[in-house]
Amino acid sequence: MSETPKSLEDLRREIDAVDDAVHDLIMRRTALVHAVRAAKPDGLALRPGREALILRRLLARHRGEFPRPVLVRIWRELMGAMVRLQGPFSVAVTAEAGGPDYLAIAREEYGSATSLMPCRSAQQAIGAVRDGAVSVAVVPLPREGDDKPWWLFLMGDQKIRPRIAARIPFASSGSTTTLEALAVARLEQIETGDDRSFVVIETEDALSRTRLKQLFGQVKLETSFQASYFDLEDRRRWLHLGEVDQFVRPDDDRLEQLKAAAQARNVLHLGGYAVPITPAALGIVQPDAPAAEPS
Repeated sequence: MSETPKSLEDLRREIDAVDDAVHDLIMRRTALVHAVRAAKPDGLALRPGREALILRRLLARHRGEFPRPVLVRIWRELMGAMVRLQGPFSVAVTAEAGGPDYLAIAREEYGSATSLMPCRSAQQAIGAVRDGAVSVAVVPLPREGDDKPWWLFLMGDQKIRPRIAARIPFASSGSTTTLEALAVARLEQIETGDDRSFVVIETEDALSRTRLKQLFGQVKLETSFQASYFDLEDRRRWLHLGEVDQFVRPDDDRLEQLKAAAQARNVLHLGGYAVPITPAALGIVQPDAPAAEPS
């Protein structure tokens, strides 16, 4: 004998029960977050590496038709709210006139209720983190040939100085923009299993990109991006940035080996990030690139 189909009212009651269960779990998660906060030292509640591990785990276990980008959006809002519950949290965003709209991806990454402070330059945004005015600075990806690149402002001897902490968006919610940025905060990078790190070499002489790649490779630190800056105020000072294709600790022995190999004045770790989840892994179909105009 076939089972009698559930009525519409029965199905709606089940949905209401599920909604109540979800709400109960959100309240329970909030209580657990407060307990975690009480058990750890004061400081910024944001943990980009931990958030990356959470999202990777949830997406790996996800089944069914519910869209992955929407799942990410829900958890981004949830995690942003939990960070704000643990203390003051705000974000300075590079918003140069006529430049890319980093405000949109900052909102996507840190939640719709997070306070955003537009800044005229990346340097100003990093300065706001350094001064304690905000928790995070959103800055452009490093570029070769900048007159005065923002990553110079991450250099210093302070134990707790601003560092690169994340690449955002970590997982896109499905918008058509392909814009990406880096987040800078007073945080130590943690290993997540799929990471990148940034290292600066300070030398007295210029080094070509080929030579930089060789030097990093010589100590088993492969790089996918390099940029150099010549200090016009100190004509015997070159700074070379390398993005290393793996997690590197600030006290990694290879950094000392790199310093010796390059005969460098200094080698400094600038932080890093958990590698973002690709649009393809989220089921997002990227629009085809426009065809080239005939010559």
